[in-house]
Amino acid sequence: MIVVAGEALIDLIPNASGELVVSVGGGPLNTARWLGRLGQSVGFLGAVAGDLLGERIRDSLTETGVSLDLLIETDRATTLAVAQLDLAGAARYSFYADHTSVADVTAAEAVAVLPDRFDALHVGGLGLMLEPVAGALEQVIDLARRRGALVMLDPNVRPSLLAEDEPYRARFDRVLAQTDVLKLSVEDLDWLAPGVEPLVAAGQLAQRGPAAVLLTAGAAGAALLGAGIVTSIPAPAVELIDTIGAGDAFSAGFLHHWLKSGRNASQLANAEALIEATCFAVAVAGIACTLRGATPPRVLETPVF
Repeated sequence: MIVVAGEALIDLIPNASGELVVSVGGGPLNTARWLGRLGQSVGFLGAVAGDLLGERIRDSLTETGVSLDLLIETDRATTLAVAQLDLAGAARYSFYADHTSVADVTAAEAVAVLPDRFDALHVGGLGLMLEPVAGALEQVIDLARRRGALVMLDPNVRPSLLAEDEPYRARFDRVLAQTDVLKLSVEDLDWLAPGVEPLVAAGQLAQRGPAAVLLTAGAAGAALLGAGIVTSIPAPAVELIDTIGAGDAFSAGFLHHWLKSGRNASQLANAEALIEATCFAVAVAGIACTLRGATPPRVLETPVF
């Protein structure tokens, strides 16, 4: 069982005519849906509204095999994110988050639905930036560690949502110290460690808790730092549609491969296993880049390494 905790929202993505197309999104929600498509037993822990857009989110979870047992019901409206795509298919977002569903999770609610036993926790995104859900997720991470689950963190930093930088940086430091696998992008590092070469910055973060750091760099592929090695994995050549959700698919691919191979946090010192799981993650992210928006395909043929 994998628990994925964080935000569920609706992406509004422009099509070729400039019209906004409604698409289910939110980094953790995307990761949960990819895990479900990959055949994992997974539950999503986050707030989902009771409006029509919230129903669309629930339907997307059901369609991809994600358990609804961990959902937190909220009377607030569904959070929106408007995407702007550049020529390379990368997205920048404007968020409409004030007084909406995304942050409406308390620590008591999160702890009440958390299973007694689970193998891994994936957490991150907007959930660590907004209160009260940020405090709730810190408690979830602490419980996951005490229950022996592997903790994977994807900060997916969105600076426009931060009223102040320092409280978030302090929270990131606390969470990082309890993280087994850190997945982040070069864009995250631009904000977390401005002016520092990405591999150097990733190495510095690796010294603060995680056994493995996975650094994604779009078309340049990914870098792996862990088990005494630093290595790069190139991205596959694909027919790019957009990169929305590619990092989330990457996280799902890594977790799926790691757990399906019967491994846990104690085996993160195995360099060969880390390389295999990261290669698989890069390949799954490549599949995501061939799709419009963040929705995984109904039939997912996964690569074999």
